[in-house]
Amino acid sequence: MSSISSVLPTTVLPAAPSSGLAAIAAGGQQLSQDAAQIANPGNQTPINPLVDLAQSSSLAEAGAEVIRTSNQMLGTLLDMFA
Repeated sequence: MSSISSVLPTTVLPAAPSSGLAAIAAGGQQLSQDAAQIANPGNQTPINPLVDLAQSSSLAEAGAEVIRTSNQMLGTLLDMFA
């Protein structure tokens, strides 16, 4: 362990950015699964994967919006106390 890492505190993301990143990751994982199901030539009904595709896209967008809003709130707080 270096001397610098022992002095600096461990960096932990606040709850909102962590939740946003988790939502983006879950959306990306679901998106990959849905794409694999749609690309499967043996899949007779691609309706469910297509619906899930739209939902996973919305989940990733919501996660990004959570992070964006958190950053805006942090910026506002910094402006108020600076």
